[in-house]
Amino acid sequence: MRAIILAAGFGTRLYPLTKYLPKALLPLGNKTMLDYLIEPLEKLPMVKEITIMTNSRFYLDFYTWRKNSKYTKPIYIEEDGVNIPEKRCGAIKDLQLAIESREKADEDYLILCSDNFFDFPLSHFLLPVLSHPHYGFVGLYDVKDTLEATKYGVVQINHEHRIIDFEEKPTSPKSTLVSVGVYYLPGALKHRLDEYLAQGRPADKIGDFIGSLSRDEHVYGVEFEGAWFDIGSIVSYEKARKYLNAPAD
Repeated sequence: MRAIILAAGFGTRLYPLTKYLPKALLPLGNKTMLDYLIEPLEKLPMVKEITIMTNSRFYLDFYTWRKNSKYTKPIYIEEDGVNIPEKRCGAIKDLQLAIESREKADEDYLILCSDNFFDFPLSHFLLPVLSHPHYGFVGLYDVKDTLEATKYGVVQINHEHRIIDFEEKPTSPKSTLVSVGVYYLPGALKHRLDEYLAQGRPADKIGDFIGSLSRDEHVYGVEFEGAWFDIGSIVSYEKARKYLNAPAD
């Protein structure tokens, strides 16, 4: 299994904090947001290597971070050739580029969005994955509020936890279960990603692809408990800092 961390966004909603620094490298306490994702990946024996997909503007920032890190697993930094937000590829296209950058036969993918902080164990997510590796999986969190759910990708599951509906930022959510930006894509379903993009469908939000995939294939949800912050704004960033008792600059 290869872990892919999607970090090619420009974080415009976090300006001025991310004007010259990628969102994933923002500090939370004495670590970066990225470190909170890499550290648990280091402990997972089934994850053999990690690919970080970024843009051209911030490539050197991630390269420097990797050079100064102490992690033992191979970490590869890839960039999508984009320098300005207006030209961004979109998360789905960036995922395809990340897979193709080091694609191997019989390889499966654990996909993480870099703008999320959570404190539940990834091993919990991977337990059902390892039991059913031919199906897709999505990490879910119950925000317990319909208005709050409108900000995210909202998921409905049946009694078997199979996803029966996935809708990005609906005005009238059908549930309060939302995607936390943690996905498992078996290599056998990688062609679905290629088909989706070949059809010229929207490439910006990965939830659109997952929603499409769940209509054609078995995709299951794994509910997480604990703390979760989707760090897309200064307000949510400060909430995460407060949760970690991180002092203000």
